[in-house]
Amino acid sequence: MENERHDRNVEVDDLLEIWEWCSRRLHVKWQRKRRLRNGCFMGIAVALGDETSLSPLQLLQEYKNLPRPLLNREKVLTFWRVQPVPLLNLSLGLFTKSSPLTKILNRLRAPHEDNAILDELAKKMRCREKHFGSEWFSEGHHPEREVRLLKKEMRPLCKQLRDMLAKEHGAVEKLAFEVMGKGWQLGELPASWSVRKTPEKLLNRANRLKLWQAAQEVLSRDLTEEEMLAALWKVLYRKITPSVKAAIEAQGYTAADVVEDMLNFDIRKSRDEMTA
Repeated sequence: MENERHDRNVEVDDLLEIWEWCSRRLHVKWQRKRRLRNGCFMGIAVALGDETSLSPLQLLQEYKNLPRPLLNREKVLTFWRVQPVPLLNLSLGLFTKSSPLTKILNRLRAPHEDNAILDELAKKMRCREKHFGSEWFSEGHHPEREVRLLKKEMRPLCKQLRDMLAKEHGAVEKLAFEVMGKGWQLGELPASWSVRKTPEKLLNRANRLKLWQAAQEVLSRDLTEEEMLAALWKVLYRKITPSVKAAIEAQGYTAADVVEDMLNFDIRKSRDEMTA
């Protein structure tokens, strides 16, 4: 039930953000938002699916060796289905110096930018989320009638965006390779990614501390962001012994899940927090 609520709230958040980009009234507020590129890597990894079976972090280690073309029409459609906002932001050139799709997207936006129903819904829903606080994605709830109305009003815009981006898959691929070269944003996740892949206490205290200490040693080096990610991934993965890996897998998780949670949630914690 909690996962269903989380997924539903993420879907609503995506629709609201797409509308805030489109809306004449809300566009200036949308422009001020901070955006993270990590969502692009999740979308690309899922889009590639069984062809690579790479996690987002593994993808960034291997992307230069992947065959091209990487993203065809169907893969861009999958990218849109799982991470529509990062795909839109990527296509707008928000993570790169420019994008050949920006003008096309702005022309597509123009006929839809005045919609009083969506403006009012966005205002009401965002106020509810803000009032609820930091646990919104896992605990919050929008009335069903508002969600239905949001989906109905957004359907024409989302269909046009989806179809256009799928048609322009070659341009999307070029942008994807450019943004993958920038690497992971350590410790920076969208709020909708607030759910860990593994329980915090999956590992015992000694093993949690061992991974944390290894990460701190890498963080203390004078490395670029891309070098830092590669070093963290390699060091943390090697620190998980075969016996610990077997224990992780026996509980339905993977060593990669543990490493990603360490990078996304734990490396910025204090020593006391890690051993609590």
